[in-house]
Amino acid sequence: MLPKLRISAFLLKRLERVKLQCSGCLYGVFYGESTLLLLSFNVESSVGQLNYEQIQHKFPAELDLCGLVKFGDCTDTEAHLNEIISSVDITDNPILLQCQLGTLVGLRASFFIHGKLENVPFEVVEAAQLYNDFCFTRLKCGFFLHTLPTPEAIAKEMHALRKRVADGNLVFNVAHTKIYVSSNSGIQHQSFNCDSLIEQLIAEIPTPTEAASGDKKKKAAAAPDLAKYYGAVGCAYDVINIDVLRSRTRDFGAGDSLPYPALSVCITNEDTVKQEVPLELEAMAILCKKTKLLRLYDVLIESICRSLRLFEQCLIERLTEQETTSEVKLLSPRTYHFYPQEFGHFLSCAYLEQLGDDEPSVQEKRKRLHRQFALPATRPYFRRANQCRFQDEIDAVDSATWTPLLNTHLGVRPSGVTDGKEYLVNGNYHYYHYLQQQVQDKGWGCAYRSLQTICSWFLLQGYTERPIPTHLEIQEYLHKINDKPASFVGSSQWIGSTELSMCLQGFLNVDSKILHVASGAELSTIASELAMHFQTQGTPVMIGGGVLAHTIIGVDYCVQTGQAKFLILDPHYTGPDDLATIQIKGWCGWKGLDFWDKKSYYNLCMPQRPILY
Repeated sequence: MLPKLRISAFLLKRLERVKLQCSGCLYGVFYGESTLLLLSFNVESSVGQLNYEQIQHKFPAELDLCGLVKFGDCTDTEAHLNEIISSVDITDNPILLQCQLGTLVGLRASFFIHGKLENVPFEVVEAAQLYNDFCFTRLKCGFFLHTLPTPEAIAKEMHALRKRVADGNLVFNVAHTKIYVSSNSGIQHQSFNCDSLIEQLIAEIPTPTEAASGDKKKKAAAAPDLAKYYGAVGCAYDVINIDVLRSRTRDFGAGDSLPYPALSVCITNEDTVKQEVPLELEAMAILCKKTKLLRLYDVLIESICRSLRLFEQCLIERLTEQETTSEVKLLSPRTYHFYPQEFGHFLSCAYLEQLGDDEPSVQEKRKRLHRQFALPATRPYFRRANQCRFQDEIDAVDSATWTPLLNTHLGVRPSGVTDGKEYLVNGNYHYYHYLQQQVQDKGWGCAYRSLQTICSWFLLQGYTERPIPTHLEIQEYLHKINDKPASFVGSSQWIGSTELSMCLQGFLNVDSKILHVASGAELSTIASELAMHFQTQGTPVMIGGGVLAHTIIGVDYCVQTGQAKFLILDPHYTGPDDLATIQIKGWCGWKGLDFWDKKSYYNLCMPQRPILY
């Protein structure tokens, strides 16, 4: 029987953007009663180079190579398909997608069956359905790699390490629960049996509030809470956190070999001393919530092994870039998870800790990723600052050190614009407002706070590593460039959109577009221009009028009627960082034309994205 084919709406949008004739590899999840969900693809980095062996290690476990995609009139499809057929493991029937350049019109899907291609229909899966049907596991664990600094030695030791990982000695604990997963006992919990599903496991995971109170009674609508408390910022997938333990009391059956021989003798003539490399890895896997719990142990083991392969690839790449000598020092790799909004799934990269993002080798690595995933090389996707921020880690950091609220617009009430379309800030930002950091800036610091919010956007998107400027640093810079007198430094004088653009250029090397509006009553005339800004640039916009400044982070605009509302982040708020209060009281919310002073003119500072990857 042919598999049922489903294709992610995210994937279709990415396919539509490809305008060069080429081939690529498809990756999907095989689940349920013979269903294949296509989630991702990569294109050949150069003619004939599909690179799927290296690419697959970057995907979560269970997201595997499953077929080929052809853009335009490629002549090498048959040769590539034969190569792919021998490498696909998750299905006996690899898939071929044939796409026209820059359009989904005429998209054809075919399964390879008994040496022939057979066309099949497919179902499109929208984002909401993906979030509802699938979840991710996430675990952290550490190992030490003892190896000589050569590619051959690293490959050998990593292979041995993966074998030890898969030897059945690891035990997994679902975080915040007493649910354990082991190789010989399966799922150890009274609520589960051999037919239990992942969705039942999710229902047993308490929210932080329930965990703190010890209340084990679960609400019927627990799943949305899991995404809220344990998911990644910017996506609505449930994430199951897993703790890794090692069994010290494993029972060996009659068929098992003893863990160690009575005597082990090793004779070596190696002159080079082995190096110890700490491997602190994070591993992820994707699972359909209807998957049986019995599969969970194997999936978690595979996720660790996949991360180890990614580390092996990273270490060997570095060695091949250097001259191999006895003085070579192996650097420590670290896992970074990314969630590009265009993908609809996570992607992991391994970077060496001692090499910064601007190192030529690291830049080249990112450039290659952009090319392989058909992403523009004009904005960062895989810099360290672009890594996913998981809600539980954000909450833990916030409780230890002060951090402003992140993305306060998520969850605000709808604007109410009839037939409007929302155009929103693209990416993460922090909400800066009056009286934060013990600065008494009420009445004069609103534009400073708007600038700090904009700077946080560039920091969190990976465009800069510079800390957020303080009020004093802003004033000192404006005096330094002779825009303000010495008496301005340390004063309570306000600044406007022009000063903001100067600071963005000086601090971040970011250009800005200044837009003038004669009065608040005319702000509706620039709604289309703001919509275009959020589509193409996606940066927060500072708007100043009279002595007030606000930050615009979105516009809801109806082209037919011209009706518009603006999503405002108000820096004049003086209360505690309580999201509910900020949204309910309208400090972050949609504002109509009546919000603006009809007698004041307004200047908008619209920061432009630098070209960077």
